Amino acid sequence: IELPKNVGFYFVGGTPTKEYLDLREENGLFNVHFVGFKDKQALKEYYRAADVFVLPTREDIWGLVVNEAMANGLTVITTDRCVAGLELVKEGENGYLVPADDEKALKQAIEKIFTTQENIALMGEKSLEIISNYTIESMVKRHLEIFG
Repeated sequence: IELPKNVGFYFVGGTPTKEYLDLREENGLFNVHFVGFKDKQALKEYYRAADVFVLPTREDIWGLVVNEAMANGLTVITTDRCVAGLELVKEGENGYLVPADDEKALKQAIEKIFTTQENIALMGEKSLEIISNYTIESMVKRHLEIFG
């Protein structure tokens, strides 16, 4: 993937492997940053500073970080192997779903977001609208409907 040079990419969580660090160096990807694990408060600051949240997962039973990103008003790009993405991301409305391991589709989704920047704010607003239905109160109400 050739990443836009004017966009910063921040990988939050975990420690990058030597392979990732070497790839960054070999390709001169000075806009790619590995920031490691962050506590809840610091993570909140990254969400607030971001324009888009990308989770290129190969498999995620839910993917709570998608909920968190949406609750922070972010446009979301994730894969068809993230259940939260399948449930919460509305194609072209608040983000995009791409096939897992499809680098070309991931690149196209990222480029689409950043070539139509006026849509980033609108898509973030749509994320907030969608995620507002996923509160503890609404979950309790739904459980009461099912079991009541």
